[in-house]
This record gives sequence, C-alpha cells and structure tokens, in this order.
Amino acid sequence: MSVPTCPNCGKTFTKDSSVTRHLSQPRTSCHSSIWDIVDISQFAEVELPSRHASPQANPEERAGSMHNSDNQMHANFDIDFDFINDGFRVAEGSLEERYEGAGMCYSQDGLTFLDVFDADEYAEYRKDNIFYPFTSKEEREISDFLLHSSLSMAAINIQKLHLSFSNARELRSRAEMLPSKLSWKCQIIPSTHPTKYLIQLFWRDPIECLESLFTNPLFHDKLDFIPHRVYTTAAHLMRVYSEWMTGDAAWEMQTQFPRGATVLGTVLSSDKTNITTMTGARIAHLLLLGLANIRMCTRTKLSSKAFLLTALLPIPNYLHPNKCMRGMLEDRLIHQCLSIVLQPLMKAAEVGIMMSDPVGNVWHCFTPLAAYIIDTPEAAMLACVRGKTSPFTMASYLQFRDSFWHPSRTCSITLDQLDSITVDPNNLEAYFDACAKYRLNGVCTPFWMNWPLADPSIFLMSEPLHHWHKEFFNHDCQWCLTIVGASELDFRFSILQPITGYCHFTGGISRLKQVTGRGHRDIQRYIVGLISGAAPRHFIIAVCALMDVRYLAQSPTPDDDLLASIDQALSTFHKHKDIILTSGARMGAKKPIDNWYIPKLELLQSIHTMSALSFSGLQMRPSMLISQKSKIPHAAPIPMLGEINICVMCRV
Repeated sequence: MSVPTCPNCGKTFTKDSSVTRHLSQPRTSCHSSIWDIVDISQFAEVELPSRHASPQANPEERAGSMHNSDNQMHANFDIDFDFINDGFRVAEGSLEERYEGAGMCYSQDGLTFLDVFDADEYAEYRKDNIFYPFTSKEEREISDFLLHSSLSMAAINIQKLHLSFSNARELRSRAEMLPSKLSWKCQIIPSTHPTKYLIQLFWRDPIECLESLFTNPLFHDKLDFIPHRVYTTAAHLMRVYSEWMTGDAAWEMQTQFPRGATVLGTVLSSDKTNITTMTGARIAHLLLLGLANIRMCTRTKLSSKAFLLTALLPIPNYLHPNKCMRGMLEDRLIHQCLSIVLQPLMKAAEVGIMMSDPVGNVWHCFTPLAAYIIDTPEAAMLACVRGKTSPFTMASYLQFRDSFWHPSRTCSITLDQLDSITVDPNNLEAYFDACAKYRLNGVCTPFWMNWPLADPSIFLMSEPLHHWHKEFFNHDCQWCLTIVGASELDFRFSILQPITGYCHFTGGISRLKQVTGRGHRDIQRYIVGLISGAAPRHFIIAVCALMDVRYLAQSPTPDDDLLASIDQALSTFHKHKDIILTSGARMGAKKPIDNWYIPKLELLQSIHTMSALSFSGLQMRPSMLISQKSKIPHAAPIPMLGEINICVMCRV
C-alpha cells in the first residue's frame, strides 16, 4: 500500500485527505492552481541570449548593430505578465512603446558568474572534488553548520566527528580557502560629541553588491533593460503599469543619460534591528540593496535573495543631556554613513560603469536611486523633516485631513531651505530652533544631495505594510471597535466559519497585540461585512471606501481606469469621513479626538495623486514585509558589532 505523499514537496501523510488539505493551503508553495499546471512560457520558442563568435570589427558597424529595442537579444527580456497568478492579465492585443536607443550592448566578452568562480586559485582541485577543500557533501554541511553556529571555537570538539580536519583552527583555514564573497569593511566614524561606545561602520562595496545581482545567473531571464510603456489598445488610449521599467520614472531618467546607456534602478531598504540581546543590546540599521530591473515576480520572493546586506548603520548612544539633540545627532550620523557607503553608486550614476550581465554581455550602466523602502519615522528622517510633517509633500499635520495632494517636497525645496539657514550647524540648539521655521529635523547635509536624479519626492513612496495595513489596524479597526462595541465585534469574529489558509480569530480582535501583516489582511477581509447592520450607514461607506483603496492599489497590473477608481474611492471617503468624528469613533486614551492628525491618512493620497503607480510603476510599491523578511537571515549570524567574524560572514 502506497503512502500518501505530496506530489510537489514529497512530504508524507497518514491519509489522502491530509494531502488534499495540504495542497489547499493558499500560502504554501505546493498550492495547486491553473497557472501552476499550465505555464505557457515553458512552450515559448525563445532562445536565451548568448555571446556571438566575435564582435564587430568596425566601430561604426558595431554601433549600428548594437542590441537595441528591435534586436532579438532582448526577446527574452521583454515584459511578460504571464507570471501573475491571481487572475489579472494584460489583454492579448496589448502594445508596447519602447525607448529608442536605450540599453545597448557594447560587447559580448564580459565575465560571467562561472568565469569569476573558475578564476579562483583552487578551481583546479574542484574538477575532481566539487566540495573541495572538504572531502564530501556531508563534511561540507557539517562545516557550514559549525561555522554559522553560536558555538565558540573551544566548544567545538571536532575529533569526535571523524572529519578530515582535527581542530577548529583547521576548519577556519579551510573556510578561508572557499571562493571569497563580497568583503566587509570597517570604518571608525569620528564624532565631536561624546558617545558611550566607539562608532563603527561596517559596510560592503555597493557596486560589487549591485554587480553580483546583475550577474546572477538565476536572474538571466528576469531582467528588464529598456524603459517601455504598455498599452491595451493600438490607439495607446489605456496605459498599463507593472514593473519599474513600465513607469514614467525610468523613462524620464533614461532621457538624462547618453544614448545606449542602461539604467539600473537602485532599491534600498533599512530598518532598525537588534543585533545582540543581553550582550550589550546593540542595535543598528540594516541597509539592504536591491535592483529595480529584476522583475517583481522574482524580486519579491524571499528565496530569490534579491536583497543583499550592504551595511550596518550604527545607532550610538550620545551623551548629550538634551533628548532632541541626541535624536538630531543620530539623524546626522545616518546621513553621514549613507553618504560614505553609497558614494560609489553616486559616482556611477554620474559617469556610468561597465557591467556584464549573466550571459557575458557588457552594458554601460548608470545607477540612479529608484526607491528607498522604509517606514514612516525613518522616511521623515531621510527627507530631513521633523515629526508631524509629511515626508512626501509640503503638508504639516494641520493639512493631513485635506482631500487633495499638496505640492511635493522636492530636493530643490529642501536644499533651498537649508541654504537659507545661516546658523552654524555645530551650534546644535540654535540650529535646531532655526530649522523649526521649515519643519526640518536639523540634518544639514542630506545623503542624497550629491546623488544625480535622487529626489525624496520620487524615491520615497507609500508602502503597503506600514502605510496601508498598519494604518487600517491602528485607526480603521479601532473606529469599528468603538462604534460597534468591542464585545459585539469580537463575538461576530468568533462565530465566523474557519477558512483554510486564513486566520480564525476565536477570541476576537480587541485584545490583539503585535499583529503581523498577514493578520492585518485577514481582518480586512471580514471587517466591512461584520460591521454591517451595527454601524451608521455613512460610517460603513467611509470604511468601505478606504478598503477599496487598499484592494485596488494592490492590483498586479493597474491601468488608467483603476487609478481613476482609486481617486474616486478616496473622494468617497473624504465625503463621508465627518461621521467618524461626530460619532466619537476616533478615541484617544480618555476622550474623543476631534482632528485628523494622521500622517498615514495623508500618505494615501500618494497612491495615485502623486502618480506613485503611473510614474514609478508597480515596482515602486514595495513592502517593508519583503525587506524585513530578508534581514532575518542576515541578522542571525552577526555577533557583537565590535567582534564581527569577517571570515564567517564573507566566505560561508
């Protein structure tokens, strides 16, 4: 009798019904759907780009035959919407308008990933033993575990494991014989203000990180080189937005670079993370780097490893007696460290750099800043504004309730405001007071001021996790609990029929703490139906309108009609939002709140009014959920900041 087994992952079960439930889990990788069963791209007769036998001898002929938008070499890199698995697809007759003269290949003799790997001094030994300097796959796995474990060298008793090396010193020396990865650098940051510990900046060359993503063989057919506009009709009446290259941001950036240039959009992400626990309580901002040219279906998968840890931005303990001054010094330090780490990218964005793609074709690449994925407080810090001020627009907390989009806070506006301040920045209190006129936070040299085409109003975007889902749980959900009543709403949640793959809130939602993004989304699925009949009509309309905005904004292939629907939903909310205040739904700790000082509510206007979708494409709606998951495997092996094991981090 055969054992019931999952046909995808091979996991065994006790009965066939268990296999069925396992395959029915919506969030498991084994979930079956029609798009998983029938993959049209497998039958497409498209050959991968390859190197030619020899390049053109005549420079003029070679320039004329450069691989542009009409060349077959780009056939495998054309935009493809067949990866969407939730029913959204582009019409069969869609047309593209490609940027002429962009993304030209200058040579076919560049170095590939295997070329660099085979250049290692021990490559000859790996022809006979692919696990060299280890004797077998099992020994390689044991060594990998020991090197990544938290065990000290003295605690590792290797002699009992019967391995080819006898002590921890030999294990470390063999690890150093492995092909080296991106190396780490350490730099002491001088400070004129006393701190509790020495300020150390650990970082890797961002150009090497970006090049490792660009040359990754796993991304050979997942890269877009040419900005293009996608339409659903031949008359170019209906625009469709998906990847970053389909938005207007990449198109506008391409116009600023010479003919033949390839735009590599740099995606950064950072978040405060605990590096150590109970051993100094060290914290730092983990800076992750990604590539906007990688298609969304690949970049958003954690298993693709499309984000690389580039730096550990320190957060020191300043000894200044004033808390506000300590915060200002920390903000200045973050900008200073970002300027140091990202300097190579700024230079490449100015003059360009030659890079090889996964198949060895050489491109003239420029590296503008496409997006910085960050939550609301850090976004204000990067935009150089203080609290209760929008990092995207010129609005302050008094204008957060407005139903229109305020003028964008561009880099030129911020720099002009900084130039108008004549107070010495070293005089902290006086400079901070002078910045209050413009609602600035006291940072005098933003990191983006010398980065060509970098503008906070463009690379800072509304992101789903913090600006949409957490806004719902912190505000919309609390309004519903106040209007309906906590006990009544909890009861309605508790009697819902459990659905496989979704959270079932048996105890209600009023006492939930530390809810994940998945929990936020599952509550949103039920909330409108559960408050029906127990809340005023206009209140339900306002909550439903915000829900429409969130759902529509998550469309994988939005078009102009959908963007108009988002605007209409926002207008509906603003038309009925007064019921929330008049009914006392917006409650404080002890009494109702009669204002709309909610920064995330103002940020909802950026979904379309700022053309976050139409200008930057779907790629520029990144979620902190992706970067937060990406930082977990990076933070785990990192010891105390002063004792980072470079060998373990760089070679294994």
